[in-house]
Amino acid sequence: MAARRFAVAGAAVVLLGQLLGGLPAEAAGTIALPGRAFPLVLDVDMTPNPVCSGPVRGRVEIYDPAAARAGATVEWRVRAGEKQLAGGRLDMSARVGTADFRIPFDRVPAAETALQVDARIAGASGGPAPGHYGKVWRDTIRRGCHPVRVASVGDSVVWGQGLDHDQKFPYLTGQLLGRETGRGFQHMDYSISGAVLDAPELPAGNDDAACLRTTEKRDEKDTDGDGEMEFGEVTQQMPDVFCQLEKAGAQARAGGYGLDLVVINGCINDLDPFFGIGVGITPGSENLPEAVKRECSGIGAAAENPAKDVPYFSGAKVGYGGRGMQAAIEKAHSLPGRPKVIVADFYYALSRSSSPIPVKTCSTPGVAGARLTSCRSALGGVADRYEQYTQLANAAYHQAATAANKASAEGPYAVAADGLFTVDNALLTRDSKVWNTPVTDPAFPLRTRACPELSATPAQCLSAAVGHPDIEGARQYADAFLLNPSVREWFHLPAQGPQAQLNVPEHAPVGSDVRMSATVDGKPPAAGYRYHWYFGDGTQRETGEAAVTHAYDRKGPWLSRLVMTGPDGRKVLVEATRPLTTD
Repeated sequence: MAARRFAVAGAAVVLLGQLLGGLPAEAAGTIALPGRAFPLVLDVDMTPNPVCSGPVRGRVEIYDPAAARAGATVEWRVRAGEKQLAGGRLDMSARVGTADFRIPFDRVPAAETALQVDARIAGASGGPAPGHYGKVWRDTIRRGCHPVRVASVGDSVVWGQGLDHDQKFPYLTGQLLGRETGRGFQHMDYSISGAVLDAPELPAGNDDAACLRTTEKRDEKDTDGDGEMEFGEVTQQMPDVFCQLEKAGAQARAGGYGLDLVVINGCINDLDPFFGIGVGITPGSENLPEAVKRECSGIGAAAENPAKDVPYFSGAKVGYGGRGMQAAIEKAHSLPGRPKVIVADFYYALSRSSSPIPVKTCSTPGVAGARLTSCRSALGGVADRYEQYTQLANAAYHQAATAANKASAEGPYAVAADGLFTVDNALLTRDSKVWNTPVTDPAFPLRTRACPELSATPAQCLSAAVGHPDIEGARQYADAFLLNPSVREWFHLPAQGPQAQLNVPEHAPVGSDVRMSATVDGKPPAAGYRYHWYFGDGTQRETGEAAVTHAYDRKGPWLSRLVMTGPDGRKVLVEATRPLTTD
């Protein structure tokens, strides 16, 4: 029962912790601190990696406010297995210390090798013994001349709130592509928790280049000035996705390299994830289809932002009525290298399979009077509205990718790739693949130190990972991306099964049985396949037959997908050529 009570408390946290706005004071007082994880390796940059010739030059950033206050010395090390490749000592004169290192080419492994970087308080002659090593930063190192270069931009979903660097799905996507192509990979992350898709006045007049000329307090989260947010777990309103793309392009041009792939998402924070999407009290969010069309597609904004003065934390204050996802996709493709673009479909953060949401979830500074009454009365519909948002946002992403491809003279380069999540993977469900509490994720030790010090909303910051894909969920995103036929074609990867077709009617009444089937050249696939059907409405079914029926209980559009698993265990993803409309 105690575990159940804690889980229900987590439900109160999620909608205020996930990019959202404030944690109830009662919940903030229940958070327990984890074991020691400091000194904490905050970031490791290695250039080049993979390396074609010459040494790898690296920089390690170490975070330990207590060590800085004590003027302690930290010793750090870079290891590949039991072999130490680099190391040194660093006097902690500030909360973040930086040290450079060099790995000679003859010490760089020929094949991809796991790398571990950690640090501890150094011992002193005749004094205390050295401390324990803190949390390990994990990466890979290898030789190679033509790595798959992946840039990620977006909000906390792409950032991978709560995950370690090497557990995030853009990193895993690059790693899988690097392995399957034999090229190795390099991942550059510009995503920022709390980011909106487009903040029209930040910078003014959508002058994205101005992002490179401004240094504001928020840039303190980028401790080494490379565009990546080392303090990304500390959530606060941040630059938009278009600024992130601008920084990715500037860094690529300065480094003389081209990008192969951009992983992107956006627009949930523009609507306000809880008070907008969840309960609809943020002005402009009452009608979700209109709000998604405005923020995800960039169509239908009023002359003045009705949410600019709401008295609570909300991305809707700055993200109202900006450019839509098609413009972001086209800007991503314009970066050096003319990269392909994966738009990461939204998962089910909440669904009707989730546990009830407590009334105290509405209690946060700035929500009072009529707003508080409206919020509480709307709590019963939160799950329905989140499911509707997932459907609408993913449809908008798909339409944006299709429109960008149609406008391209170079052929298709963008795809809205689905993570194959269902309503049963949401918060507090039987097969949840999101963080359900604010204290169990790998990045929580960082938040316990950095949130009170660096965040204007420390309670919200402490709980920020809840409701985001966990380790298994992030892996599912990456695995599903590598099944996508467009991605496999772009990177010249062999098909893992037959080029099947998913046959779905164009229209069907709500509640009627819809028949779907898989065929290869008009005939059923060979015997021995298992079929995993994803109907687009958050439900799924597994069968041993190449046909199935499904009844939709709401209006569409619904884009169905199918994963066929052969006798050898290899999987192939088949996507319907067009969404099914139900009415």
